[in-house]
Amino acid sequence: MNGNSVVFVTNFRYIYKMSFVPDWKEPFLAQYPRWILWVPVFIALGVGIYFALPTEPALGIASLWFVLSFILLFQPVRHPAWKTSCIILLCVSTGFGAGALRTLTAGTAFLQQETKVVQITGTVEGVEADGGSTRVLLNGVTLSGLGKADTPKRVRVKMSRKYGTPPVGGEISVKGVLMPPPPPVAPESYDFQRHMFFQGIGGTGYAVAPFENLQSPEAKVLHAEKIREAIKAKVLSVKGSQESKAVLIALLTGERRMIPEETMENIRKAGIAHLLAISGLHIGLVAGMVFALVRLVLVMIPYCAIYWPTKKISAIVAFAAILFYGWLVGSPVSADRAIIMTGVVLFAILIDRIAISLRLAAFAAALILLWAPESLMMPGFQMSFAAVVCLIAFYEVWQYKLSRHYYGRGIPLRITGYATATFVTTLIATLATAPFALFHFQRVALLPGLLANLVAVPMTAFLIMPLGLLSVLLMPMGWEPSVISLNAQFIDQILRLAETAANSDHSVLVWPIWPQEALALITLGMLWIVIWQGRLRLWGILPIILAFAVISSYNPPDIRIGPDGKIVGIYDGEGLLLSNTRAARFTRKVWQSEYGMPETQGWEDIAENTDALTCDTERCVWEAGGNLFGFPKNQVAAYYDCQNADVVIAPLFYEMPSDCYKRPHILRGEIKRGGAHAIYIDEAGFQVVSSRDRRGVRPWTQYEN
Repeated sequence: MNGNSVVFVTNFRYIYKMSFVPDWKEPFLAQYPRWILWVPVFIALGVGIYFALPTEPALGIASLWFVLSFILLFQPVRHPAWKTSCIILLCVSTGFGAGALRTLTAGTAFLQQETKVVQITGTVEGVEADGGSTRVLLNGVTLSGLGKADTPKRVRVKMSRKYGTPPVGGEISVKGVLMPPPPPVAPESYDFQRHMFFQGIGGTGYAVAPFENLQSPEAKVLHAEKIREAIKAKVLSVKGSQESKAVLIALLTGERRMIPEETMENIRKAGIAHLLAISGLHIGLVAGMVFALVRLVLVMIPYCAIYWPTKKISAIVAFAAILFYGWLVGSPVSADRAIIMTGVVLFAILIDRIAISLRLAAFAAALILLWAPESLMMPGFQMSFAAVVCLIAFYEVWQYKLSRHYYGRGIPLRITGYATATFVTTLIATLATAPFALFHFQRVALLPGLLANLVAVPMTAFLIMPLGLLSVLLMPMGWEPSVISLNAQFIDQILRLAETAANSDHSVLVWPIWPQEALALITLGMLWIVIWQGRLRLWGILPIILAFAVISSYNPPDIRIGPDGKIVGIYDGEGLLLSNTRAARFTRKVWQSEYGMPETQGWEDIAENTDALTCDTERCVWEAGGNLFGFPKNQVAAYYDCQNADVVIAPLFYEMPSDCYKRPHILRGEIKRGGAHAIYIDEAGFQVVSSRDRRGVRPWTQYEN
């Protein structure tokens, strides 16, 4: 290489380094203090990788990964890229290991098959009203005819109200039928078995006779369920509409099953269902009211006001109050997140610091993910943190500008400012949670819901919750009826508002199911926008645009077969057609929601009006994508379909004519080995996907070999 070449290469390297490297490095280096906000994101990535695996990894591999990343972090390499990569690897391995350890310690044993009528004995751990029945959670279970190794520790039994309500903490015996926890109703649907596994519930069923009390609960033992039942009984004994009292019970105890389905549907459509989820609003109100009340009492005592740190004492009492409230309502994920964040704020008061920041949310997320990694897969965790993180990020930028505009400008302007802040907060929370609501529930509230929140949120914050807590404090003295009755009237106003908003035109946006990969891209884009500052945030728009491209190109399954084979659904692009409109009620309900179709039709009802689907007394045939799908109802029809159809679907048949096994088929054996099935049809052909293909074989999955 001659001298000119050397000079050219040297100059090129210099120009490249000076022109390009600083352009992409400098914005990240300038925001070094915000790097720590990515720690819970990479922990969540590790948790997600663990749950996405098709088989259970060895705990030793997870431990080795963690130790290796820890060792690499302390190697004598000073380059920032090395340290950053090691920290990322450490966070991912920590999340992965937390998931593996949580699964190992859960150790839930599932029932292997449905039982006959057996004698179920156990200690009542929880009681929930469910329409005309009661769901009872039993712990320390023994079953007649089953050994200890095959008996789950906890089961959930549904009992008729006519049998009465068993006392919490007592030991009962009841005759009933138990079955394994239900599998997903479709390969891409929510995994109920995984949820039950981490709840420690190994079987569900129903009672066929009244229960027998074997041992009364110990009077000295304090159960949250006892307190909830006492509060519920006090509220129900007061005059007022059943709907309003059920909503008040939900706010005070976290139990929403007493709310009628029609009322709950109006609340969902109006977009105010978040008021019933025990979250930051409720925890913050409890903490704020207790803090203000305790401090007011202390400052009224001259000695305490002069010599005691009243502010710090109030913070300690407020923290104890929210711990008790969280325990009382059963510690849902949203409440745990709010308790952690509110606890950090109260701790900041003790050390004279200010703690409202994204770091607070990051700390809460990391703690919950390490303690309960399965929370990552729950809608409550995703929506709760989405709303909180986006609100904090928004007010990081705008709170000082808004406060300067409205502070000290008189009462009318302050009221206007509060109304504006309520509307903006509701709008941001709705937009932040909309992708997750659409993904999990296929619906999100629109403008009527925003307007309903503008009234419902302040009413809940300043009237309903304070009166509710006051009524609880008055219950030991028996002075609560008038307060509860007044509160029920306010709740009736909100329920009427919800009904009006729900029945308004275009009150809800409904969208069919879409891939989980799109939700991951949207989440990445949102995190990028809220964590980084300045123009760097704009790059977060790219994964969101890519997610919309994925959603727009996605087509839901054309054929679905339920996990028990009792129901088959065909989606023809316009409606969901069901083989049976009376069987498998829960499966039908979930399918209707996932396709965004409240109404469905049976095959026999629609067959006369379409050329693609034809049915007679022996078979149904559907033509799509150049393929013929046969649904025989007996062996004779099966023999005919095996000669003419491209795919034979008979999920209730154990055996078929030998010719059927030469072509694609889905019989009873495939359902038992793979769970629910879905068929995707396109111009290239069709693809069959089972729940086993999506979920793999994990400790919470259950298939027959």
